[in-house]
Amino acid sequence: MKLGRLIVLVTSSLLLAGCSLPFGQKKAGVQITANPQASVFMDDKSLGQTPVYQNGLKPGTYNIKITASDTTLTPWEGKVTLNPGVLTVVDRQLASDPTKAHGYTLSFEALTNKTAAEVNLISFPDTVSVMVDGAPVGFTPFKSDSVVSGAHTFTLTSPGYQDMVVKASVQSGHRLVVNAQLAMANVTPTPPPLTSPSASAPGPSVDITPLPKQATDAAVLKPYVEILPTPDNNHLKVRSENAIGNNIIAIVNTGDKFPYFKTQDGWHQIEYQTGNKGWVSATYARLVN
Repeated sequence: MKLGRLIVLVTSSLLLAGCSLPFGQKKAGVQITANPQASVFMDDKSLGQTPVYQNGLKPGTYNIKITASDTTLTPWEGKVTLNPGVLTVVDRQLASDPTKAHGYTLSFEALTNKTAAEVNLISFPDTVSVMVDGAPVGFTPFKSDSVVSGAHTFTLTSPGYQDMVVKASVQSGHRLVVNAQLAMANVTPTPPPLTSPSASAPGPSVDITPLPKQATDAAVLKPYVEILPTPDNNHLKVRSENAIGNNIIAIVNTGDKFPYFKTQDGWHQIEYQTGNKGWVSATYARLVN
């Protein structure tokens, strides 16, 4: 299939405590933008139309809702944590089809080590490819303490989704947190290639319908692996190999427990069905001995 590769360009300008925030280190700020222009509500309190800028707020977690006047567009709603001395940036592109909507939240978290700098990239969907300044560095969720302070370009790509490019600065003494949602790309289907009678038959199809959720009192002998909450609708992919690729063989549910076999390179091998083994990312799975 042929995928459209529209690049969404995001430029962040975050002000840190000790730089130029007018509300001091004990208060927080938020900047909210949307396309098209939309109404903003914070904990059900109206903040007016975008763009919205609020400062002098009490740090904490708030529920933010962005609603366009065009009722055919799906509103966005989510919880955003505002940290002291930091301006958190929220930007959303609304769409009638939620899969076509995209956006991001950018913020900083203070580190104990004032000379260190960290980056934490989270995305939906998960396991999105990450490049920093054009160099591949891994997949989301991506965490690093080796990205030097200064301006950087973060590129998020995944098959079937539009690319997202985020330009943001990494600051000493802080962790840059980027939470991005990618939009699905427009797909133009292509006819399957013609095959001759001598061509090999296609392999068996894989059913990736989520497995039934286990009963809450289901008992699994130790050691076992428990599936943790994920950004992917509380489902976790099971793979035939301990690596990202076109190797998904099943989907399991948050909270379910499975017999454990071994751990390798950040992956746990489990028995997801009787007689069937697969690998799950240790990022979203906990080994219980």
